[in-house]
Amino acid sequence: MEKRRLIKPAIIYGAVWLACLVLYWGSLATGELGGGIMGYAILALYIALPIAGIVSAFLIGRVADLGWWRLAALIAIAVLYVLHTVATFSLSNALGFTNIAPADLAVFMYGLIPAAIGLAVGCATAK
Repeated sequence: MEKRRLIKPAIIYGAVWLACLVLYWGSLATGELGGGIMGYAILALYIALPIAGIVSAFLIGRVADLGWWRLAALIAIAVLYVLHTVATFSLSNALGFTNIAPADLAVFMYGLIPAAIGLAVGCATAK
């Protein structure tokens, strides 16, 4: 029964992740992204994905029956954050569309820290 409570956080993060990916490639394909790459980076990497990570990790943290397995959410969210950077900036660099800094360990930390905050608050407020 408790595992069903994991569906909502997965859908939340997955939907935001996918929407950011579609926005990037859709804007790049139409030429709309061009000079707006900084705006996209701020919107996706510093607002949308971190907030989705906090909310998802918070909801997972509230599932007390998972115990220490809740920490797997931190790694999953951080890896998906890095994967987003690879699937957008790194891939468009490799294809020759853009010239943006590649993903590195710092990107993993940018995904991990908001998720850790959300998980800590979720665990603290769990029943």
